Amino acid sequence: MILVDGAPGAVPGDDPGLLSGMAVFEALRTYQRRPFRLAAHLHRLRASAGWFGIAVPNDEVFAREVEAVIASSPVELVIVILLTEGGHRVIRSRPVDPSRAGGVIRLATIPFEAPAWLPGWVKHTNRAGWLLAARQRRVDEVLLVGSDGTWTEANRSNILAVRDGVLHTPPVDGRILDGVTRRVLLECAAAAGIPVAETPMAPGSWDELYVCSTLKELAPVVLVDGLVAAGAGPIGAKLHALFCHATRTPEAEG
Repeated sequence: MILVDGAPGAVPGDDPGLLSGMAVFEALRTYQRRPFRLAAHLHRLRASAGWFGIAVPNDEVFAREVEAVIASSPVELVIVILLTEGGHRVIRSRPVDPSRAGGVIRLATIPFEAPAWLPGWVKHTNRAGWLLAARQRRVDEVLLVGSDGTWTEANRSNILAVRDGVLHTPPVDGRILDGVTRRVLLECAAAAGIPVAETPMAPGSWDELYVCSTLKELAPVVLVDGLVAAGAGPIGAKLHALFCHATRTPEAEG
């Protein structure tokens, strides 16, 4: 289902969002046919749109349209909300692919530092370079390496790792996306008493290695640059179980 400005339709072909990638978006999904952390996604959408100078409707408008999309389908959905510089609001849905959650991931590193004019915390639609790099390297995603030599994030995911029982993840320092799934996993870690280190991550020896995102939830990384990576382990298994429990609580709507 696709809604444009609240009704079935299409984005005009001269919209800068189509011609120049001047658009921002959020992707969320439903659990038990409820939108998971909708408020957090809309907060981030509003911040990204503000960077572009794109006007944003009230949250009630999005909530009403998201509920309409959910009501139109009996299955769990992935819902993409997109705002274009041309002033159009797009909501697109498709059924959740269950195989995406927890599947093993292959990464290849590439050097990348977000420029000052389009920082890493902005969720924009300019993604062709990363997608082509991943395609050419025949991996699922590229792992971005900052100018300081540290891992920042993958092109569709945040990164987490475990060493000696401590969960590591790069800090939200303006260079990376403040992932909603990442945030929920850190909440789960805190509730379970798992130590967390939000510090720069360098390539090295890890006991467990993961990426996380809305569609993957928590997925083990098995290859980095063609070399076997740590993959899954007991801390990740515990975190994923706690995450799945969180998706079934009333807070899932918040």
